[in-house]
Amino acid sequence: MMGKPYIHIHEVHKTYPDGTKALEPIHLEIRHGEVLVLLGPSGCGKSTLLRMIAGLEQTSGGSITVNGEEISHLPPEKRDIGLVFQQYALFPTMTVAQNIAFGMKLRKKSKQEIQKKVQDMLELMNLQELKDRKPAQLSGGQQQRAAVARALATEPKILLMDEPLTALDAKLKEYLRIELAQLFRKLNITTVYVTHDQVEAMATADRIAVMDKGVIRQIGTPKEIYHQPKSPFVAQFVGQVNRLKGQAVRTKEGWSVHFGFALSPYHGTRDIEEGEEVEAFLRPEDISVEVSSGTGFPVRIRDSIFLGERYRVIAEAAGQKLLLDVPNDIQLNEGDQVQLQLQHHKLIYT
Repeated sequence: MMGKPYIHIHEVHKTYPDGTKALEPIHLEIRHGEVLVLLGPSGCGKSTLLRMIAGLEQTSGGSITVNGEEISHLPPEKRDIGLVFQQYALFPTMTVAQNIAFGMKLRKKSKQEIQKKVQDMLELMNLQELKDRKPAQLSGGQQQRAAVARALATEPKILLMDEPLTALDAKLKEYLRIELAQLFRKLNITTVYVTHDQVEAMATADRIAVMDKGVIRQIGTPKEIYHQPKSPFVAQFVGQVNRLKGQAVRTKEGWSVHFGFALSPYHGTRDIEEGEEVEAFLRPEDISVEVSSGTGFPVRIRDSIFLGERYRVIAEAAGQKLLLDVPNDIQLNEGDQVQLQLQHHKLIYT
């Protein structure tokens, strides 16, 4: 259970001197102990918003408060915030232990406090055996763990992370995002995390704010964002999805949508009219190959891509492209004709 709102971002916006708008007015509340991920494509304003919270970028208006205190006027060093960036920014001439201790020395902590905290951070991030190494002697993953340890050592009120895993290879990224997710839950520190990687966002977030063109398009839990997108942009940006077009049809049971290959009950929230074009979205995992009953609809296979644990299949029905995933023991080849089933209740109408 999340705590009460802790960070309040009220009508914060950013316009550069040349007139370029980086952020439209943003209203956002982040709860104490929450991991909020700012997710979106490059240039959507997510890093700008993070830098404003950190004090590294000036706002053009609006206010930022933390636990009731207005911080917009404070310099970065007065905001009690831990920062982790894509580039690890470790001091190259210092050891891991010295890097972790650096912030505490600036705060004039006692030698005993520093030694204990450094040891705690080394254990927390599993860096004990690397404490005397310098950054050049570490792998990318080890450097990033050291950067996180340094940010946490000063016990900041807020942890800000800007694309922290982008520079890592795919396997290491997968490992570290699991580690970070576990770390966030353990520490219960209020965290704002920026990424363009949807899987990374899903794995680490309590809530996700999907951004586009300086606007937050939707905020919700990973499940809400994935299964209940509120706009075509969110539906298509988060995860793979099929975009289907059909026509509204009045039936005895009520409104349905005919996609040319299947008739589905309409369960959208807006009013529709007979013959109106209706757009819907459906995840690849909500389409399956019909193997026995013969109640599916016919498609032609256009391609089948082996992904290890599954095949990603591209099919065509009534002129519309369909992506679906099938188990790796089902081999479908280009030109094959098969029948598919839709999970009609999983259709997303925005």
